[in-house]
Amino acid sequence: MNVFTSHFNPITGRNEWELRPEEYDYHQEIARSSFADMLHDWERNSKYHSALREAMDNVRNRGERVKVLDIGTGSGLLAMMAANYGAYSVHACEAFAPVAQRARQVIKDNGFGDKICLISKRSTDIEVGPGKDMPEKANILVTEVFDTELIGEGAIETFTHALRELLEPDALVVPHAATIYAQAVHSPFLRSFHTVGAVSVTGEQTVLVPKGVQDCAGVPAVHDLQLSQLEESDFIPLTPPLPVFRFNFTDPLTLAPKAHTVVETTAAESGTCHAILMWWKLDMDPGAKIELSCAPYWAHSSGKSAPWRDHWMQGVYYPPKTIQVETGQQFQLLACRDQYSLWFSVSHCRKAPEPAESPLCNCGLHMSLSRTRIGMLNDDTRNRAYASVLQKVVTKESVCLCLGTGSLIPFMAAKLGAKKVYVIEGDTILHALVTEYMTCNQLQGVSVLEKEPLHLAEDDLDERANLLLSEPFFSTSLLPWHNLQFWFLRPEIEHLLTPGAITLPGTAVFYGLAVEFEHLWKIRAPVREAEGFDLSAFDELIQNAQAVSDEMVEPQPLWEYPCTAMTHPFHIATVNLASNLKSAATSGHVCFESTGNCNGVALWMDFVFDEDNTVTTGPTKKVVLGKKVTWDRFSRQGVYLFDKRSLQHCKDSGTILKWTFELDQQSGSVQYTFKIEPVAT
Repeated sequence: MNVFTSHFNPITGRNEWELRPEEYDYHQEIARSSFADMLHDWERNSKYHSALREAMDNVRNRGERVKVLDIGTGSGLLAMMAANYGAYSVHACEAFAPVAQRARQVIKDNGFGDKICLISKRSTDIEVGPGKDMPEKANILVTEVFDTELIGEGAIETFTHALRELLEPDALVVPHAATIYAQAVHSPFLRSFHTVGAVSVTGEQTVLVPKGVQDCAGVPAVHDLQLSQLEESDFIPLTPPLPVFRFNFTDPLTLAPKAHTVVETTAAESGTCHAILMWWKLDMDPGAKIELSCAPYWAHSSGKSAPWRDHWMQGVYYPPKTIQVETGQQFQLLACRDQYSLWFSVSHCRKAPEPAESPLCNCGLHMSLSRTRIGMLNDDTRNRAYASVLQKVVTKESVCLCLGTGSLIPFMAAKLGAKKVYVIEGDTILHALVTEYMTCNQLQGVSVLEKEPLHLAEDDLDERANLLLSEPFFSTSLLPWHNLQFWFLRPEIEHLLTPGAITLPGTAVFYGLAVEFEHLWKIRAPVREAEGFDLSAFDELIQNAQAVSDEMVEPQPLWEYPCTAMTHPFHIATVNLASNLKSAATSGHVCFESTGNCNGVALWMDFVFDEDNTVTTGPTKKVVLGKKVTWDRFSRQGVYLFDKRSLQHCKDSGTILKWTFELDQQSGSVQYTFKIEPVAT
């Protein structure tokens, strides 16, 4: 059954009603779960399989019957491994009912329906005893309850409870142990995602940063990144990888709710400790013969051949205070954790530091803006373009009206001598932040309108604006064209503008590029089979959920996901942002000019301010056929992934990519279709 639900349209900037399936939320949860990506991880599957067999052999060698508990079974894969290797009993628990139901089907399809008991409960709710969920405790636990931070999905509680309530005293656990590693680095690039720097407008004028923003510790959330995609020039390692936490999953003493570690280390290079990189490694067996590592390539035994995975990435943490170190100088790294998260600090102090509380943002910026947005505010390329165009158009008669979230453009315009600058900022926290910037920069001609654009009246301004400015960027935007909210809001604020007011940017251009993704295609591709088990029923669950809840085009930071160009970039549509709203529909085709398998289309927008200044959300270097594309690292691009069945056409000569595009002015929707076809003869 379908029901009306309220949702925010990021293009129109309005809350709207939409008819959606009643089960939309749980379909979305399944689609976002990374189940498919995880099951494509052949190394994970293989090493779990090997370690589980070794554990079962060890229990048999003790003269015991093998009783396996699989917590968080998902597809049922680990439970089926145990059943297939002859376990006496296998219990698998899965709390999410739709997934549990499908796991039951997968288990049945593989012939283990009478060998595996599936419990649709959280593991902490399982009861043990005659007639209960489990008749007796297990002597092997196999589970995969890890995330980027290792402990963020509640692993500590899961293992602690299982050891106490669900397992025999000498039970074996797969994996056996885990180690979290940290590495201090000098990296202005990574630090740019954490705090905003000063921005030069002219040789004499600079937008300064309030002290409260400079000194703020930020938010406690990990910044998860594909660290292997960093360029060598992006960072300088100041330390080797340092073990900071060790967990033995059979020993509750290593699973305390809180812990901290002080590591005395020596700087390998001179620099500023801008960031702490983090990853972890699993010892799948007690002898650590089978290891599963999430390390980036420079710390991985397989180097650049290390397996790709998106469900477990690496993390970046930002010390509240940076320190300068010289080669050979000793300093301290303090690692802290609770049950779910990690945080780090660095110090020159020889005295053991006290464990710090998790960082807390008190400036408002880190709570209101994403890390990608903070990085965007620091992007020299963008800021030079804004400064260049503003120097051409801002005069002492300029009355500026600024739209967008957390932009520095209003302060740049004020620094250039604009008569008046109005900043539309309906968010209370960002309103206060704008006021801090005004005070710090001693700007008298800036006024903040704490209203949504739709609610502004003419008397909210002392005089009409003759310059409408935006980057554009809105915090609700996920895809590049969501920032067309700037254009869709224009009719609502037309009464605040003078006739002939200048609009910047004046033009927005849609582009596309057919590509071959090295790995990203896996997030949508069916698994079909893993370790000899048929997972097609689980594929069906995920693909149905994606069909219900996912848009055909999804946002991805493509600098983290390598791809090669199979066509030249192609123009899709251009809209005039200074004109009235107007629907647009275009179509076309582009020839494949590079060999390979086209598994996706990358989509982006350019915002044109004038003939000399364009800001792109797409490639930042010339696209070369058959070569890796260099993407803007401070925005997300749109990605359309093809069904795997479409790929065969691209291996043949004379194939084309056909596309259609529609921008609807009434609904504020942008729709694409893509199809790979042979050239008609």
